[in-house]
Amino acid sequence: EEAKVATLRVVVFGSDRISGKVARAYSDLRLKESSCPSLTRYFRLRFFYVPVKRSCVAPSTPQMHHHPSPSLGDPPARAQVGDPSVAGMESSTNDISHYIGLLDPWYERNVLGLMKLPMGVLCQCAKPEAEPQEDSQEQLPILADMILYYCRFATRPVLLQLYQTELTFIGGEKRTEVFIHSLELGHSAATRAIKASGPGSKRLGIDGDREAIPLTLQIAYSKTAASGRSHWNDVEKVCTSVNLSKACRKHEELASKTECLNLTVTEVVKRQNSKSKKSFNQQISVSQIKVDKVQIIGVQSSFAVCLDQDEQKILQSVTRCEISVCYKPRDCDPLAPRGSPVPPQDPSEFHSLLCLPIATFSGALP
Repeated sequence: EEAKVATLRVVVFGSDRISGKVARAYSDLRLKESSCPSLTRYFRLRFFYVPVKRSCVAPSTPQMHHHPSPSLGDPPARAQVGDPSVAGMESSTNDISHYIGLLDPWYERNVLGLMKLPMGVLCQCAKPEAEPQEDSQEQLPILADMILYYCRFATRPVLLQLYQTELTFIGGEKRTEVFIHSLELGHSAATRAIKASGPGSKRLGIDGDREAIPLTLQIAYSKTAASGRSHWNDVEKVCTSVNLSKACRKHEELASKTECLNLTVTEVVKRQNSKSKKSFNQQISVSQIKVDKVQIIGVQSSFAVCLDQDEQKILQSVTRCEISVCYKPRDCDPLAPRGSPVPPQDPSEFHSLLCLPIATFSGALP
């Protein structure tokens, strides 16, 4: 019954890498609950997101107390390539939180604003009292007070569009994965895998785009026009990397019709081949275009794919990659309010898109 449904608040701390993990867990939950509701029979899920930079120190390495604490908003110190204690711990971006800030002024002013302060300041109480009263409530640190206020009063969700990629491997196996922020393909994904290998990164080494072995890829992409028609373009490129990332980083790009991905292609225009020396890419061109669907096929070659900057989500030996928006499961919607009609599962309808709802004060549709 509706009266027995409680609210379950899920507070997420992390960068875009963590957002990707949450998005995949949310997609799996929706799929399971669509056929056999269990958790959502008793709880109404509400997600809250607090951006945090990744630490540059490996979990197994104790931090020295005499080092000053870095700010949560400061960029991490540069790691040495061969240092096993920091290999694979490179900071990921916080684009998702900045996107939410564009939609919600309170979030931008308070959550993003506080993240620029040093940790020592965030752990202080807002108004320390010289003589605390016996009946007064215990004062919380600034960070805890902000998070508590955010979780209590933010009720209007921002809907973050999820994307899916259908991958085909060398052996013919197919697999579908979900991402929310970015997909890296080719050299950029392979480089992230090397950095995540720990001590092995020193032995393998990390090459730049000039030293990377180029791939011949067939790239087909489409962009839906204002009329609703999709125009497909099909090109063959010799490139080192193909990256896709969530667009909508400006206020004028926030309309629901313009939700799309930035397709960035690092193309090898001229390559210097040498028998006596190591070959290298002499001339490189980087191009970018906004798309909503992409299909990438390796021409007699395979490539690596990384989802949401997560070194635990790097898939090797991929020969075909198709990217599009993600839709809700075709069965009933378990997270919809009780008694509400189930909308028809028409991909052209907005309500069929699968989005991760993040609670804010303003709220907005994707």
